[in-house]
Amino acid sequence: MSCNFEELVGPTLLIGEGQEVYTKDLLKDKKYVMLYFSAQWCPPCRRFTPLLSEAYTAHKQYIQDNNNQTEEDIEVIFVSLDSVQTDFDTYRSKMPFYSVPFANLWLLHIKDKLSSRYGVRSIPTLVILNGQDGSVITKNGKGEYATYFKGEYEVPSSCCIS
Repeated sequence: MSCNFEELVGPTLLIGEGQEVYTKDLLKDKKYVMLYFSAQWCPPCRRFTPLLSEAYTAHKQYIQDNNNQTEEDIEVIFVSLDSVQTDFDTYRSKMPFYSVPFANLWLLHIKDKLSSRYGVRSIPTLVILNGQDGSVITKNGKGEYATYFKGEYEVPSSCCIS
């Protein structure tokens, strides 16, 4: 049974300068889909985002260097809890991964639906899903992300990422 990620995160996602990609195309055949709940106004988020970004970038480089596009294919989706578009845009610009478009967070109630579905009570939160069926692997992705990403990057002790 496959997961309809479009129902979870919406029909499109943003990358880079705001280019849209179709969710179904991006997430097709991913081994893991990680939902990253965060916000620009949150100091612990601003500490964790660079760590997650570095791990994500190192993983993508590792796959490219080893010419193995199918090994542990992971995608991270930023789910913003920012309430102001300029804060969302500024914060998103510092991340190498995809994000739910700001308008969809509010108009389609994606932020509230996902927060409720995965029991998000504080941020940053990283929920790791099985990329094929959408089942929850862990809600403690913040503490376990290094288990999933390959490549060379710094992994701080847990005291530094809370």
